[in-house]
Amino acid sequence: MQVNTSELENKTLFAIEGRIDATTAGDLEKEILAKAQEAAGAVLVDFSEVEYISSAGLRSMLKLAKLCSSKKLPLRLFGMRPNVFEVFSVSGFAGIIRINSDLNEALSGL
Repeated sequence: MQVNTSELENKTLFAIEGRIDATTAGDLEKEILAKAQEAAGAVLVDFSEVEYISSAGLRSMLKLAKLCSSKKLPLRLFGMRPNVFEVFSVSGFAGIIRINSDLNEALSGL
């Protein structure tokens, strides 16, 4: 699993690649929470290269959502493959965290 972080105007963009499971979720969480803590604008998470997410990965996304909520920053996840979106949907996370189909849709909702 790899995370690439970039700035898009005043927004923080995380592009995740690979599998988010019990082995990788801890590292993901440390990295994104530390950088999101410094964010001044919206936080965007690109899931287009994520092959799989486990409950440990969902927990990391929930912690990110709580951090963004406490800082009053919009959070948008986007670009999920059908199998990854299904995990968010079945778990109820799709009702908690805003998920968009692509970057343009995520940006238009801000």
